[in-house]
Amino acid sequence: ARAADEFDDRLAELGYRVPALIQEAVRELRGSEATALWDVADLGCGTGLCAPGLRPIAGRLVGVDLSPEMLAKARGKELYDELVEGELTEFLQQRPATFDLLGSGDTLIYLGQLEPVFGAAAQALRQGGALIVTVERKTDVGSSADFVLNRHGRYAHRADYVQRTLSEAGFE
Repeated sequence: ARAADEFDDRLAELGYRVPALIQEAVRELRGSEATALWDVADLGCGTGLCAPGLRPIAGRLVGVDLSPEMLAKARGKELYDELVEGELTEFLQQRPATFDLLGSGDTLIYLGQLEPVFGAAAQALRQGGALIVTVERKTDVGSSADFVLNRHGRYAHRADYVQRTLSEAGFE
């Protein structure tokens, strides 16, 4: 529970930019003229750091995370319509054609193989829906592996692997 309590502060000290990057991608995707609200899921929402950037465009904002302690922090921000404790691929599989936008900031770094989550995301999106994710780029040129587990416990993915896997799941 203490890790959840200190999580936001530690990231702020590090100059953490993922929520701002997600918000910027949402602005690019929506344009300035859009007024319709979307059904949005924040995959791996943690303490809710991406919620302020997603809430303005969300008619409904659902957060999902494995950690009840993180979800308690997210609940305290009072930005989500629903918070779900669970694994994100399973969550997506249970909600076909439900969302207009799926956002995942700094969550896929905890997954090596991305095919299951991208496949489930494609099924959970409505026609014309969008997926915004962040990943850590694999820069180790000495290995041809699609992804590697770094010593700090985060996966890094090759850019061409991410693009190929998204394409195979039906994303443009």
